[in-house]
Amino acid sequence: MGANILDILNNATLAQAGTSEEYQDIILDFSEIVVTKHNKYSMSELQEMATGLLIGGLQQPLVVGRVDGAYWLVSGHRRIAGIEILLSEGHEEFRNIPCRYKDMTKTEFRIALLVGNTFNRRMTDYDLMVQAQEWKEVLTQARKDGDLKLDKGERVRDYVAVVLGESSGKIGTLEAINNQAIPEVKEQFQNGNLGITATAAAATLPKEQQKEIADHVAAGQDVKAEEIKAIAEEEKGKKKKTVEERQQEQNVSDTDTNEEEKANAAKLHVLKMLGNYYTWMNEEEKGILERILEDCKRRKREYALPMD
Repeated sequence: MGANILDILNNATLAQAGTSEEYQDIILDFSEIVVTKHNKYSMSELQEMATGLLIGGLQQPLVVGRVDGAYWLVSGHRRIAGIEILLSEGHEEFRNIPCRYKDMTKTEFRIALLVGNTFNRRMTDYDLMVQAQEWKEVLTQARKDGDLKLDKGERVRDYVAVVLGESSGKIGTLEAINNQAIPEVKEQFQNGNLGITATAAAATLPKEQQKEIADHVAAGQDVKAEEIKAIAEEEKGKKKKTVEERQQEQNVSDTDTNEEEKANAAKLHVLKMLGNYYTWMNEEEKGILERILEDCKRRKREYALPMD
């Protein structure tokens, strides 16, 4: 039976702290602890962390998840970075590290790590976009694994919004930016030079126009969200006109085709009827049909169409 989002978050919070009864104590060699690419913690002031460890020692065990037999770090990234500095300076007494561990799936590990990344620091809208994508990935996988149960009518996006404390609409906007904006626009969004409204509007434009806007912003120009939205509306109008023109052309083509098909169908009907009544035809009528046939062949040659 799948769990709801609160169950998942509660379990992940316990995983961050390593306080669940399921955790066991273990001493691991520094080389056995895997720091995954999924960590988004701030890694500043590491030398100060190393100095603090040297003076006061490791006050709390690291928290790790045993995933497929390997020990992946859940909590304690700055501490293990500080230990790495100390080991490089020859302090081998820090090589064997007290840890608490439990067995986890890859999805459980990522959720536990995301809880720390999400709730332990302030995030910009760009950070929210990145976090929203990661939460979507892990919750989608949790749903596939049967660990997350959605109520009828609910979407994964709704759960991502709950986790991040944002509206579902804003999460949808961030998802659209992540999917549609080119890297240069995302870079200006990350740097704070484009707000969420301006970035969302820019993301709707063709790539060439997105690049142009990003270049202007990178050069220090103050491009307003209203300006980008106006460009987007103009582009939308062009697309709508093009679609309408294509539809009109298609309608004309369909009309022409229909009229031509109707005429050909009428001719074919006459020929079929002749097939039913040809035994009643006299010589004069036969001669008329032969002349009609020869005339059709002549016209076909004049239009340079291949003969049968």
